[in-house]
Amino acid sequence: MSTRFRLLPLITLLLLSTSSAQVPSAGEPECNKQGIGKLQLSKADVTILGLTIGTTSLKDVKAKLGQTGSLPTHGRSTTICYVSPTDGTVLTFGASGMGGFEDVTEFEIWSREAKFPSVSACTPQKLISHSLTTASGIRLGLTAKQLSAIVGALPKSRNAVTQYQLSCRQKMTAEEIKGFKTANNWDVSENPYFDVTSFVEAHFINSEVSRISVAKIESY
Repeated sequence: MSTRFRLLPLITLLLLSTSSAQVPSAGEPECNKQGIGKLQLSKADVTILGLTIGTTSLKDVKAKLGQTGSLPTHGRSTTICYVSPTDGTVLTFGASGMGGFEDVTEFEIWSREAKFPSVSACTPQKLISHSLTTASGIRLGLTAKQLSAIVGALPKSRNAVTQYQLSCRQKMTAEEIKGFKTANNWDVSENPYFDVTSFVEAHFINSEVSRISVAKIESY
């Protein structure tokens, strides 16, 4: 099931209806508008090992990479992880409340040097390595300049951390408006837009990415 049409918990609906960060805003550009820089991460940016944020569930991840337990995250998300048996690289997948704690909303890649804190709980997986990359080339070892060229947005940097946030409004199709009402009992025809927010956060060691997280959320 698409994250867009998941039946949201009541508390999430209340948060979405009162938070200016989540309610679709006329101030954000529409996602299909052309201009300087990208307005959202592309499918290639959010796809790794053929697993795509927004269309892949944690169940799908486990079917491809192997069964594994969830890490303790204090209710913020459901997170699972895999580790390379050869070079110690860690790949995590997370499903936040916006994905119903089932659909993938983010993933992270950690080098051995970044020291993932729960590596002993990760399942060994030979598909994971330091050369692991998204379909667009987001990976460990990039310089800040190389990463910015792929993300296509201006970063905010502080110390050894670089952050990107992209936001836009995606107009719903007639089918999506109907699907949203069916799933959530909520008529959005007067404001038929999803907020699409993308995030990238990179940590650097010796001017190269040692840890990177990618997230994308579609919300109303």
